[in-house]
Amino acid sequence: MKRIIALFSLVIFSVSSLYAAQPALDTLNESAAGLSFEAVVPAAQPPLTYRIFELPKSGIAGEQLFTYLHEATQPAKRAPYSYSASRKFMYSEGDNTGCNGKPGIITFYSQVCVNGSSDSGNDYPERGDINDDGVVDSFINAEHIWPQGYFDRKLPMVADLHHLAPTFVTPNGRRSNLKFAEVSGAIYSTSAGSKLGKEGFEPADAVKGNVARALMYFVVRYHDKNIRQGMDYNSFWTKNVPMLMQWNRQDPPDAAERRRNDLVEGFQGNRNPFIDDPSLAEQVGEMVFRSH
Repeated sequence: MKRIIALFSLVIFSVSSLYAAQPALDTLNESAAGLSFEAVVPAAQPPLTYRIFELPKSGIAGEQLFTYLHEATQPAKRAPYSYSASRKFMYSEGDNTGCNGKPGIITFYSQVCVNGSSDSGNDYPERGDINDDGVVDSFINAEHIWPQGYFDRKLPMVADLHHLAPTFVTPNGRRSNLKFAEVSGAIYSTSAGSKLGKEGFEPADAVKGNVARALMYFVVRYHDKNIRQGMDYNSFWTKNVPMLMQWNRQDPPDAAERRRNDLVEGFQGNRNPFIDDPSLAEQVGEMVFRSH
């Protein structure tokens, strides 16, 4: 399905097909719940779209585009959701893309398959040290790409799936609330290439773009909230913008990330526009991102 983003006097944001290229510990006390799967051919549906806004005929960029995207990513009015509900959706549907020919999750920092269809992370144990990090984890956790301690674990940020990812408990804990960085010497690593070093935490190449787009979305959506608690914002975000923009360029959205964007919109009523069109990052620009 081809989707376009038109920046004219009336603009509808929809999923772009420009990129056709190709993933503080939370305590989980959830009961197991199995889901059944059956093949269903859906009826043809209209493109998923943002609401319509008036824009200058010449188009917009920079701060004006940043402001526009802030408004465009306001979730649609839906029943209130919770962090628990978001985790359940993530495990059972949003990130359950299937692997090894069965339902399952590709863990974000390890890029290994854990089969299952449960909505509880407790039901996805690591069977042997399959990510080669020296630890056999007993469950999958929910990683907050923007650490939840930095916004006091408050809603809606804590439950926003656009910056949540399923990870084994050990890499989740090793990342903790550290900034993202390019690491020269690893003191911890997974077989996928995620690693911890004195510089911070570096995600695997396969998800560097995912991380960048999640952080860009988070700043656009929540820059007006208290999201800087107990942190060095300059180190965590401002100085990292050039690196994150490079990660966005070198690792464009793959089919799984685009599919997830569709599913998250169905759950919480908004999209990550940087997945729909990664070039929006360049249109907003480094200086504008660094100013927020």
